[in-house]
Amino acid sequence: MITKFTIGRRHSGDTWDVSGLVSNVKWVTDLNFAAGTLTFDLLFDEVFYPQDGDVVEFQWDEQKIFYGYVFKVSFKEDKKFSITAYDKTRYLKNEDSLVWPISTISDRFDTVCKMAEISHKVVNGSDYKLPAEVADNKTYFDMLKSSIDKTQKATNQMYYVLANYDVVELRKAPYNELNIIVGDQSLLTGFSFEKSIDEAANSVRVIKKNQAESQQTSSTSSVSEESSGEDPAKTSFNYTDSSAGNVQDWGKLQKVENAKDKANDAQMKQRADELLKEKNRETYTLSLTCLGDTSLIAGNSVNIQIDDLSKAGFWINNTAIMKATHTFDVDYKCDLEMKVNEPWLENNSSE
Repeated sequence: MITKFTIGRRHSGDTWDVSGLVSNVKWVTDLNFAAGTLTFDLLFDEVFYPQDGDVVEFQWDEQKIFYGYVFKVSFKEDKKFSITAYDKTRYLKNEDSLVWPISTISDRFDTVCKMAEISHKVVNGSDYKLPAEVADNKTYFDMLKSSIDKTQKATNQMYYVLANYDVVELRKAPYNELNIIVGDQSLLTGFSFEKSIDEAANSVRVIKKNQAESQQTSSTSSVSEESSGEDPAKTSFNYTDSSAGNVQDWGKLQKVENAKDKANDAQMKQRADELLKEKNRETYTLSLTCLGDTSLIAGNSVNIQIDDLSKAGFWINNTAIMKATHTFDVDYKCDLEMKVNEPWLENNSSE
């Protein structure tokens, strides 16, 4: 049940209780560097007109759910406003140009949040030192994504940014391993599951052009190569093969990448092996529809018990929520997009 729903002017302090006027309330949290979103319909009231920038506060069953600001307002003949509000992470879409010194993801998160002028907190920090780099005309979200990706590659730990009501937090995933079972006998009302090798590769080639001799050399994890368009008389390829065992099962799925200019043979071979390890996997997609629970938000993990999945040969035990859409109505429900069989959950995910 709605226990608080107010809209207020940002600077004047005037606030209106609209809890009896709202409907179709949906709240979305997403790990894919997207702002938390609250959408809702508001009955027309001549006393109050929503404006861009207004502060929206929403609580459900005494739980603080959303604190953010109005960004879109539409009005139609049904005398209802349709409103989209974003939480404070929306201001991480601001663009800037920065030169980063050697620093951690915690340092960079703190810096961009201060520049975006939003309240923030490092809940789970990292000591890993990122190399100095230039970020030219990029959003703060893009800067954080690049830093988070590099930190994850080096530490095998995923970090993410999420608004905890009115404070933007840096967390590691999974943040909260919930003692909640989503399954046949608990909460679940529907699901869909898909596995795919469309984006997989079990053969990787790293290529480097030798400018002095107008040739290319390559280091390969199982491969063949197409002509680059160079003069055939001045072009040759040298490579070694390292095939994944599942080539016999999937057929040969090849990925090609250009080596860094100064990479030697050993570095190229190392990069080919890294790419092979990264790409040689099935992609799993699991979507759940279940009864509503305010703890089912992006970044938390839950236990899965779905008999039909097990019978079909898919054993999924514990996995994290990538995106959660909460629909607050008479029948409060959640639609969840799960992260299955990814590196940071490899040990307790799909087999």
